[in-house]
Amino acid sequence: MSKLAENLVRNCLRIRSTDNVTVFFYPHNMALAEDIATECFRVGADALLNLYTDAYYTAYLKYLPVESLRQPSVYCRGLTELSTAQFWVGGAYDPSIFRKASAEKLAAADEGETAAHFDLARERKVRGLSVDLGLATAPRAKAYGFPLARWKRMMTQASSVSAAKLAADGKRLAAKLDTTAKARITAPNGTNLEVALAGRRAQVFDGVVDDEDIAAGALSASIPAGSVSVAPQETSAHGIVVGSVPSPWAGRSIRRLRWEFRDGRLTAFDGDANAKALAAVYANATGDKDRVAGLSIGLNPKAALGFLQNAIVRGAVTIGVGANEDLGGVNKSSFFFPVTVPNATLEIDGLSLVQNGRIAV
Repeated sequence: MSKLAENLVRNCLRIRSTDNVTVFFYPHNMALAEDIATECFRVGADALLNLYTDAYYTAYLKYLPVESLRQPSVYCRGLTELSTAQFWVGGAYDPSIFRKASAEKLAAADEGETAAHFDLARERKVRGLSVDLGLATAPRAKAYGFPLARWKRMMTQASSVSAAKLAADGKRLAAKLDTTAKARITAPNGTNLEVALAGRRAQVFDGVVDDEDIAAGALSASIPAGSVSVAPQETSAHGIVVGSVPSPWAGRSIRRLRWEFRDGRLTAFDGDANAKALAAVYANATGDKDRVAGLSIGLNPKAALGFLQNAIVRGAVTIGVGANEDLGGVNKSSFFFPVTVPNATLEIDGLSLVQNGRIAV
């Protein structure tokens, strides 16, 4: 894993000797976390390993009352205040632990963690990298119904796509989006949504956070990577979005989700049983949760639909609701959820950028 760690530290987050780095991880990713810290030391940076466990997070959700969960942890906030860069290596070993938590507690935990980590990180320009290779565990595959070997193979291949290729393709599409007034997304599953993009600038997510990204406010990346995203005008969404690609969430797999927007607000949130469980969390969330957050196009030719990284699949069109300050938007919320629309067509001012799930320009 030392070669992987070297790439993550030196190329993806461009760690320098002046950096203070926190590495968040779970026990099954300890070896990679240690390699990342070691590589940070090699470039002269300070580094701290911060361990989570499934049992720790289960107890956190079970025993803390809702009001406590809503408050940002002083420890998490302190780490964010001290860090200049953060690595998030994987996640829970078995995400089915989240099925036991109530919608009210899940929403409260999102609110507290958003305040402790993400709002403050954006304010302080802390760079962040999610190493999603660490998510591929047998219990997670079982919880979501993934074939584990195929999932691991896809993740490895998608992670090997060069940042230069993703950046080149992304910048070409971003140039189109940056000069667009309106966009329309349609699909055979009933999706038909219009949003306004005038005055908004797209960001390219190629797995690297460089000086240009920092200046643009694009402080976070992930491996595997590959998307170009823009925050539409938040009050502009009108129409219907249907998600029929399996979307993993909190130990559940959402296989059908339907949103309806009217006059810029999300007015209907429906779908299968797991979508309704998500809707209950949404109902308990606060802030601008009912506004469109983002529109993205996937760029990665090695990624595949139906796993965790739907939004990076080449030609995939994804719509998000809720928080979008990371994209330069104005929505403030602890809630965010993306829905990928299969076989979508994305038209901007009459030009098809994506046609039936394939990039057309």
